Amino acid sequence: FPVTIQVQEWPPAKIEEKIIGKELDAVGRTDVVFAKNLVTWANAIRTTFADGGCDEVISTRRLVHIVKTFGIYNDKRKAIEYCLNRFDADTKATFFDLYTKVDAGIDPTVTAEPEVKPAVNESQEIPF
Repeated sequence: FPVTIQVQEWPPAKIEEKIIGKELDAVGRTDVVFAKNLVTWANAIRTTFADGGCDEVISTRRLVHIVKTFGIYNDKRKAIEYCLNRFDADTKATFFDLYTKVDAGIDPTVTAEPEVKPAVNESQEIPF
C-alpha cells in the first residue's frame, strides 16, 4: 500500500494464541503447545525488532501462513522453514535458531534449500 493510515499494535499473546489455535483447528492440526510456541517466538522477535536488534518481524499473518503450511505437510519444521524463505539467509537462520530455543522438540539444524531444476527438455528447439 502506498500509505499507512494507522499503526496497528500486535494482539496480546493470549488473543494471538486463540487466533493461531483457531487456524490450527481449521487445518485439522489442533495443537495448543505449538500455538503458544509460535506466539512466544514471534513476540521475542518483535521485542528484538523494537529494541533495534533486527530489521524484520514475524507478523500474525506469517504465523497463520506457518499454520496453513503445517496443515499441508504435517511437519512443523518444514512449515516454519518454508515460511521463513522470504527472509535473507542470515535472518532465516537466526529466526529458525530462535524458534528452536522456544521449542526444544525441533532439530536446530536448518536444512539446505532444495535444488530446483528448470523443466526444459534440451533436445527440443525453443520456438522463439
